[in-house]
Amino acid sequence: MFFNEKIAQFHILASSAEEVIEIAANELYQRGVVKKNFLENVLKRENEFPTGLNTGKYCVAIPHTDSDYVNRSQIEFVSLKEPVYFKNMANNDEKIPVTLVFMIAMSTPHEQAETLTKLMEMFSDQVLMKELDECDNIETFKNILQRKNIK
Repeated sequence: MFFNEKIAQFHILASSAEEVIEIAANELYQRGVVKKNFLENVLKRENEFPTGLNTGKYCVAIPHTDSDYVNRSQIEFVSLKEPVYFKNMANNDEKIPVTLVFMIAMSTPHEQAETLTKLMEMFSDQVLMKELDECDNIETFKNILQRKNIK
């Protein structure tokens, strides 16, 4: 996994999926992880191919775009104080109340499939998802990931 910098924001208030994506993308841009047009392309992709996933009690979204818009690989975690609705990946007509967002920024195409596989494994662990939902600081976040061998 690509949590090298452990970029995470906890209990953020947002009014829409677009606002969450903008908050996360701006943080990645400020850190030099992504290129200027990353946000625009994530929003475009999210509109065409939604990323909301119903993973049980803790629904997630995994917004991302092509590696062309990424300087170095990184995932940013954002927990939301209140759910925002993302379109369901499996059914674009359905909206899912998301509280945990994992913005994926991979600098090479092959990393994306590997990363998505590892994230899906993590999403099936409801104990871990509860811990992530309750997490409120970077040290606790790092400890949760280390216990699951996610680097």
